[in-house]
Amino acid sequence: MFASILRYRWLRELRALWPWAVGLLLLALAGQLALTSPRTSVNLDSIGSLRALPGQAITLSHPVSDRVLVTYTSGREGGLDLRFEQARLAPETLELLRRVGIMAPAVEAPASWITRAEPGIGAESMSSFEVAAVDSGKLPRTLLLRVLAGATPRQVRLELLARGAPLEVTLALPWTGDAHAPRKMLRLGETELLLPGALPIKLLVPPEASMRAIISLPDKPQASQSADLEFGTFTGREGGGLAVSALGIEAAPGAGSLLACGAPAGSLLWRAAGRLAAGDCPESVGSISVRSLELRADMADLTVGGNAWVLKDGQPLGEDLLSRLRQQPVWWALLLLVDGLLLLWALLAIVPGPRRITVRGVFISYRRADSGPRVGRLHDRLVARLGAERVFLDLESIPAGEDFDRFIADGLSRVDIVLAVIGPQWLELRDEHGQRRLDAESDLVRREIAAALLAGVRVIPVLVGGAPMPTADQLPSDIAALAGRNAMAIGDLKFLRDADDLIDQFEYAPVHSTGNGTP
Repeated sequence: MFASILRYRWLRELRALWPWAVGLLLLALAGQLALTSPRTSVNLDSIGSLRALPGQAITLSHPVSDRVLVTYTSGREGGLDLRFEQARLAPETLELLRRVGIMAPAVEAPASWITRAEPGIGAESMSSFEVAAVDSGKLPRTLLLRVLAGATPRQVRLELLARGAPLEVTLALPWTGDAHAPRKMLRLGETELLLPGALPIKLLVPPEASMRAIISLPDKPQASQSADLEFGTFTGREGGGLAVSALGIEAAPGAGSLLACGAPAGSLLWRAAGRLAAGDCPESVGSISVRSLELRADMADLTVGGNAWVLKDGQPLGEDLLSRLRQQPVWWALLLLVDGLLLLWALLAIVPGPRRITVRGVFISYRRADSGPRVGRLHDRLVARLGAERVFLDLESIPAGEDFDRFIADGLSRVDIVLAVIGPQWLELRDEHGQRRLDAESDLVRREIAAALLAGVRVIPVLVGGAPMPTADQLPSDIAALAGRNAMAIGDLKFLRDADDLIDQFEYAPVHSTGNGTP
């Protein structure tokens, strides 16, 4: 069956180009594999809070803000202990302290600020700090928040560090006019200052100098308490926050990593996919909104929003382009169709073709009154392709006085193929008595075909002039088998092409036959 389909010239020509099919198929598969790499951006609101465990650091890259980065306000019965690796009092704070009679050193040194809430005093015992950029035109390149180990259910710890720009930290205690508001202690180097609770203090922290916050939570029998830090201009859980271009949570023992790079909604990550896999964000927009950090003893939950390309534990989140194509039935069907056609094309290379034979000769059987001119053209084409010595035309090949039966037998022994040319009148041509010539046992065309069929020579019906293929009941019994042979049609308008297609078939042995040159 497979061999028979290769009798069509265009299939044989296509089969000869099978290396192209294999190359195109591999290219298509490689392209589809490449489509699994680009990922769509993820809506961070849909993945919930991002969790960091003790020892893990949260990195916020390229924040975009007027100035305010992080704020925190303690509860009424909590406490706040801030420790700075290096800090100095802001000039306006030095001037304010001088006016109230407190002389403070204008030096940069390790510093700490401690406040303890006093039960029963009220809201005045609440303390707060605000971390901002010194200059709104020069924001930190990176803001790092590390969840520190060593926390207890009533005390949480956090380290904050800025890279690329100094920070301004404002320390304050809300003032409502109560003279009994608690004081706070500021230590700067070797100097300790006991300051009024409502007096605002500003410290300038140089780049790369860390700030540690030890936050004491109210001693209440609550299942889980937390210290909540807010970022940027916070307007609630679903809005506001600090816009950043990227955020990351570093890997730690027992905890995974995460990298989110800001991206337009629904966008695809193409050339920068390798950089993302290496932990490096491509240039991106500040489309990530960091809203709040809920700090507990054993973890910290970061609430974020916006759109980003996300890499979690080394694996990209979001849909790949191939998955998106699967959701489009038309495009997915087209892709499968292309793959299937290329695969079939490549498989043609392993389909066994028809057995090729060497054609010794071709015998043309025809009726002059039916198809003489067309046979003349066919004869010329056969001679041009095969050579005159291998083409036998019955009337021209029979010497005068030759025994016809013996001549036919000798001729058939020297050929592999008999062409039975059938024109529009081949079946119904009649003699002078009105009888069909084909019905006469002495009819030369009938005897040629019958002898060829009997000898097992390959007989090919050739239809010319639009003639139909005769059926078995229209033929004499000794040539009825001709109706079962696959015919070739030669049209007048496409004569040369059709004739060449016919001649091309000569080199291929039929699938089921016996006799000369056949299996």
